[in-house]
Amino acid sequence: MRVLQNDGSSLDIREEDILYFSSYKNAIFVHTKEGEFVFPTTLSDLLIAYKGKGFERLDRNNVVSLNKVNAYDAERKIVHFTEGEQFATVSESNEPRIKRFLAESSEEEAD
Repeated sequence: MRVLQNDGSSLDIREEDILYFSSYKNAIFVHTKEGEFVFPTTLSDLLIAYKGKGFERLDRNNVVSLNKVNAYDAERKIVHFTEGEQFATVSESNEPRIKRFLAESSEEEAD
């Protein structure tokens, strides 16, 4: 995926390095453990393109790679990622889904 860096230059990043996508002030950001990059599209288009690859919309501002999520903080309503110290927010309506996903993931690891 080709993204834009803060200086306006472009950079190729690998799909497996993406933690989540977010939107802020009509811009889409791609978050990796290396940093944050701009991607010229919409979150709805990203969800269509990446839904079959383990990405889900957890609130109106984030499309998250569920495979990179390792914890959910119910008090703060955020997910934490296995890589780095970044986090993404979760809407109340998606809280049961993320809890179910993490419970199923821990069951699979126990088997």
